[in-house]
Amino acid sequence: MSEDPAKNPPRIPPPKAPASEGRASSTPGGPPSRPPGPPPRPAVRRQAPGVRGSQQAPEAATLKTGDVVGGRFAVERYLGSSGGGVSYLCVDRQTRQSVVVKVLDMPFPGEEAFAALSEDIRLAGSMDHRNLAAALGMGRTQSGEIFIAMEFVEGSTLSQLVAQRREEGRTLSIRDTFTVLAHVCSALAAVHQRKSCHGVLTPYNVYVNKQGVVRVGNLAFGRMVSTHLHGRGEGPFRDSIYVAPEVAQSPANLGPAADLYSLGMIAAELLNPTGLPSDRKQAHEMALDGLAKYPPALFSLISTCLASDPSQRPTSVQAFREELEEVARDAGAKLSGPPPAGALPIEPAVVEEEVQGESLFDLFDVGDIAPPPDEDGETERYLVQKSGLDYGPFTEGQILEQLYADEIHEHSLVLDRVTQERRPLIELDVFTAKVQAYIPEREERRRREAEARAELQRKVKQGGLAALVVGIVAGLVVLAAMGWFWLQQPDPEPMPLDKAFASLDYTFLPPPSEFQAVAVDADLLQSIFNPRASEEEIARTLKKVRGASGSRKGSAKAGGASGGTREADVDMANFSGSAKHLSDQEINRVIMADFSAMSDCIRGELGRDASFKGLTVQFFIRPSGTTGGVQIKESKYQSRPVGQCMIQRFRSMKFPEHGAISNRGVEFPLYVQ
Repeated sequence: MSEDPAKNPPRIPPPKAPASEGRASSTPGGPPSRPPGPPPRPAVRRQAPGVRGSQQAPEAATLKTGDVVGGRFAVERYLGSSGGGVSYLCVDRQTRQSVVVKVLDMPFPGEEAFAALSEDIRLAGSMDHRNLAAALGMGRTQSGEIFIAMEFVEGSTLSQLVAQRREEGRTLSIRDTFTVLAHVCSALAAVHQRKSCHGVLTPYNVYVNKQGVVRVGNLAFGRMVSTHLHGRGEGPFRDSIYVAPEVAQSPANLGPAADLYSLGMIAAELLNPTGLPSDRKQAHEMALDGLAKYPPALFSLISTCLASDPSQRPTSVQAFREELEEVARDAGAKLSGPPPAGALPIEPAVVEEEVQGESLFDLFDVGDIAPPPDEDGETERYLVQKSGLDYGPFTEGQILEQLYADEIHEHSLVLDRVTQERRPLIELDVFTAKVQAYIPEREERRRREAEARAELQRKVKQGGLAALVVGIVAGLVVLAAMGWFWLQQPDPEPMPLDKAFASLDYTFLPPPSEFQAVAVDADLLQSIFNPRASEEEIARTLKKVRGASGSRKGSAKAGGASGGTREADVDMANFSGSAKHLSDQEINRVIMADFSAMSDCIRGELGRDASFKGLTVQFFIRPSGTTGGVQIKESKYQSRPVGQCMIQRFRSMKFPEHGAISNRGVEFPLYVQ
């Protein structure tokens, strides 16, 4: 008999007994119960801590509907934001499928580090598994920010399902807990096989789509962002109860054992009726306390996962899954077939139905219980295991078609639904002869394909060598012709130094060593780049700037008619002639014409850094009107997104042509309030 809660009250209210599941007859083991009291605030909520949903105002959102990211992903709407970045729902213009693009809130780490991060994303994207949400790629936005594109899973997170259950006064059964974790283990096994790990496995990145398929998301992305936030003293590595303690000390300790700790904490969370607190130490204690009412084998398995020493945890996720399945069966959970009433709508992790009691084969012939034949007279009696999951049912012919198409091989596990035997394909009597006959054919085909590839490589090498020889001969002929042509030229006559300089185009002038600040109305700039200014205020300010430049043009014409002009007006009116100098007003007018794009650069940096006060752009203007030598005076902003954005804007500007030669550059300050 199980313990009476009234005689030995636990620390938290006991959960309702799951429907159709038995309880162990032995008294549960585990830590002693504690005096009752108000439960702490649960850690699992519908939305992860620090995350802003799609109905909340975005923080530092840099993209808008219609923008195209990476030349491929068209933004549809804002999804949410967190300390790691901002998420957008996009459409992949190549596949027309919905994807999630996450713009990271982290500075560009440099080309070498960026290449390493991209390789990590490529590795995650190469893992094709039913229970993994795919990573599609990594790149940079037009403003220089890093983004990652991932598969969009339409459904609910595990945290949302658990929170909804608790709001309804229900708890998850052992069957539901096993079903979720078994699919997660299948995904993690594929990750660990590639010498990688998830590292940030929580109920917030385990999804259940509308078809009831469990998908593990944020692979590589979560680990990358959490490592960056760890350096700032925040993020999941610092405060998530599901992250292993050794990882909280240093991200360098990441490994498969850390994922097993996360599995244990998620299991404890799912089985706890009120939820675990957000404090690490309290969560660990309550995780063990909440398991005291369950079978001792379940308590022992999960407490082993929560060991502080990684070497004391289960050897692999597959070992954890197998032991959890055994514990669930012993507790009376029905693991196969359609979900019972009130269970989570998730496809079962165990396909075959176990037959309890007397064997059916003692009562009936195999032919009496075989599946009905299809139109061709074959029965769909076989299931094929791929990536840890069973697919089918298939007929004998369909199994052989998959073999001949190299979709499976002779060692693929096949379940005979009639005899309930699971064996490698070659060991099933009905397939043995045909598989053995096919293997030599397959090996011969592979040998011919290898020879064809080798022959192609040999021809390519020969063709490359021939092209190289032809290129060398052609190069020697050209060099000989050039030498002969040079020998035919008359000796050059010396040119006077002044004529030599006069023949040079001004575009060959070196970048200036000194810069002269443009006369800018500071009040106008502050009102224009004030992040709190309304669109109407900005429009009035821009109109004021353009109106001022237009009035100065009118003054120049009026002055010319009356015979009296100012020096600045003469410079503005003289658009031809080699002595033309650009005035501050002309420079201001061209720069302010690009206000909208520059404003986006400034506002983007303000969203990332509230202490940002502005910067100064240095450049020079060639006689043709194009800019050169564009740089940021404040070196700390040179490589940041705002600096790269402003450099791009100033490089694209076109000023009036002029003929003046100056060894000074232009310095244009852009400051915000």
